[in-house]
Amino acid sequence: MRIYAIIYYEDDPVKNTALKMVKAGLARLVDHGFARRGLVVLDPFSPEYLGPWDRGLVEEKGVLVLDASWRLLTPDKFKKLPGAHVKLPPLLPGNPVNYGKPCMLSSIEAVAAAAYITGFTETYEKLLGLYKWMSTFHSLNTELLESCSKAGSREELVRVIREYWGDSPPC
Repeated sequence: MRIYAIIYYEDDPVKNTALKMVKAGLARLVDHGFARRGLVVLDPFSPEYLGPWDRGLVEEKGVLVLDASWRLLTPDKFKKLPGAHVKLPPLLPGNPVNYGKPCMLSSIEAVAAAAYITGFTETYEKLLGLYKWMSTFHSLNTELLESCSKAGSREELVRVIREYWGDSPPC
């Protein structure tokens, strides 16, 4: 699974999980010009969810994560990026900065969730190994990630999310 990251450098670089993925050789740092058509863009503002049916596109083109501060994140940062914009199901962060705040995932958590949902378990395991707290992310979200990874359609995925979160998911 190819992972690409655009980093806005709006947070503490010591805690930057996208940089850690790059340094570990699991992701490639790119700029907006690199974002070619076809990449799967992890976009929390998208109306569409990532599902297991996206595996072929992820395998062929890769996943793009934008690393930015949640305080400064707006839809404008995603608008000019071509590709398949998808959001993740509502998940709980295990990272110490946003622990337990639904949907406020770090870049590594977002990419790990995308890997799990699309069946890239080896990539998921490698990402889990980069931080001790990633085991917390795993334990908080395994049930929902597993159910999402088995959804056969967009409708079924929405049903799974509503069964887990109720009729008004947090994101």
